[in-house]
Amino acid sequence: MALECLVYTVTEVSEMLNVSIPTAYRKIREINQKAITKGFNKKCITSGKVSKKLFHEVYPNCD
Repeated sequence: MALECLVYTVTEVSEMLNVSIPTAYRKIREINQKAITKGFNKKCITSGKVSKKLFHEVYPNCD
């Protein structure tokens, strides 16, 4: 399975939340920080990308 199927990029997050690219980066960083505190391995987290599963836990109504 390709990584692209499992994560959203900053552009996709920006469009879904209707925010600017810098704000999307900030939102992604916040979600990824929560993932680290939950015990996710830092090596699995990529800057500018966020797990679809984690994103929809924080923003359940975004498509």
